[in-house]
Amino acid sequence: MRTRSTLWLILLLAFGLRLLYGLSQDPLAAYENAGNDSWLYLQMGHNLMTGFDYSQVSLPTAPLYLIVIGTWQVMLPGAGAVIAIRITQVLMSTALCFFAYRLSYRIRGSYSAGLIAAAVLAISPVFILEAAQVVTETLYVFLLTAGLWLYVELTAAQKAKWLLFALDGALFGLATLTRAVLLLFPVGLAIHLFMVNGWRAALRRSLALLIAYVLVVSTWTIHNLVHWNRFVIAAEGFAAFLYIGATDWEGPSKVDENLAQDAGVEGQLPTDVGTQQELYRNATANVISRDPLGYVRHRVTDLLDAYLQPHGTLLFGGAGLKELVTDWLRTDRTLTGLVAVTQAPGFWPKLALYVFHYAGLALGLIGMWLTRRQWRLTLPLIGFIVYTSLMHLLLDAIPRYIFPTTVCWYIFAGVALWQMRLAVQPRKGDTQIAPTPNHV
Repeated sequence: MRTRSTLWLILLLAFGLRLLYGLSQDPLAAYENAGNDSWLYLQMGHNLMTGFDYSQVSLPTAPLYLIVIGTWQVMLPGAGAVIAIRITQVLMSTALCFFAYRLSYRIRGSYSAGLIAAAVLAISPVFILEAAQVVTETLYVFLLTAGLWLYVELTAAQKAKWLLFALDGALFGLATLTRAVLLLFPVGLAIHLFMVNGWRAALRRSLALLIAYVLVVSTWTIHNLVHWNRFVIAAEGFAAFLYIGATDWEGPSKVDENLAQDAGVEGQLPTDVGTQQELYRNATANVISRDPLGYVRHRVTDLLDAYLQPHGTLLFGGAGLKELVTDWLRTDRTLTGLVAVTQAPGFWPKLALYVFHYAGLALGLIGMWLTRRQWRLTLPLIGFIVYTSLMHLLLDAIPRYIFPTTVCWYIFAGVALWQMRLAVQPRKGDTQIAPTPNHV
């Protein structure tokens, strides 16, 4: 009962912090900043839900988030739609705390470890900020974490029915229809099932998961074939992301200019969607062939930069924290100058983002090591981190694209913090359940 009460308090705290921040933001700002991601999502979502013909226009993202925000725009006018979207995302982000609690508990067998992970997620600045943004991340992370939670629960329960694995496949399918980068991840889960089960049980469960997954993802493929006579799996932007990853993002017009040069196109670029994707592929091949080692170096540096820069700092504008501190070390090094640095716009929120980000990475690595014997349950979470990293080693990599792994890092960080607490002050009577496979 005490654990349940504490969990409810954590969930209420998470809900309250996210709701207060989300409602404090101007709902009309998302419509006013033409060209930014939120504006584009709102435009595409409204177009999709009001029958816009995309047969000759690229829709460069998966459809589910567009359907959600487009539905709210059809139901409510202007600012009301953005407020409804934010409240919906607040609920999703709050649910992440519950998933983190269950996953940490299941992995380590301690309610306290689960509560710590939930509490860290509840007060994490990046999740409070993200719930108010009209972008895909909150819905994607919600569906993804729900899928990982159910998968780990089913893996721990050896007698779980195959229908539940089908439900899990559907969750991952919905996540893929939110962010297409997840497309191949369920194949890794199917391999994992053969690692932790007998081949008959693994075959039934993997087939149930993959068939349900394919059926859900194929709904968008069928829709495109029927309505716009083109073949799409999840989204159309893979070739473009490959090209941007091989070069740099310098704005739409500059990317088009570079594309024409790298693909050897004279005059205007073709408007046909299929031809555009072919141009992106050819241009990417040309860029790589000119300097293969330079391409590899660029991709590794890009990925490392995405991990080293916390997601969310750009929301506060002004000079970056690293830039401010570097300038102080080079030109000032006085206490007065350091105080001036702390008074820069957005310094303290950015510092909080840095502290949570780097603490999550460091403690997450410790938690992975501490739970190495529970690899049957931890491998899907570690696998998602590795999978996301490898995908963005090929595709474009920015902190926003790495952000979905944060929940997994925090889950392992919760385990590490709990273990540190026990080392400093052993707790009497802490309810623990050994993470045996047959315990539900």
